[in-house]
Amino acid sequence: MPFFMTVDSSFEEIVLYILAWTILLICIGCIYAFFRAIVLFVFSNGKPEKIQAAWSSIRYMILWMFFTILFLFAAPTLLKLMHVRWAEQYTAKNVFSYMWKIITKISWLWNIFVKSQQANQMNGLPYYNI
Repeated sequence: MPFFMTVDSSFEEIVLYILAWTILLICIGCIYAFFRAIVLFVFSNGKPEKIQAAWSSIRYMILWMFFTILFLFAAPTLLKLMHVRWAEQYTAKNVFSYMWKIITKISWLWNIFVKSQQANQMNGLPYYNI
């Protein structure tokens, strides 16, 4: 069962969570490719192999951004052609709202971890240094 879903989740929610996770992972990959390209450019020392690798990273980032946008707007059409029930609910707006739910839950989990670590520091108990 995908992360953050309940037992009572409907089929539509499952598909929206899968779409949201896919888009979220692609966006994270694009951010990684961008920073990788920056690091490769900065530390290339004029070596053409590293400069070419940086340009390739930027190229892949742009390509994945294009695929993401295409996926967001093509998914509802493909689901309608496949005769999936309630295919009109799988819009970009709904996918982004589910992405927001996922990001909110992840930040909530991180806050619990940080607060428990700070509470252990205040009480003098050993804490984990991350």
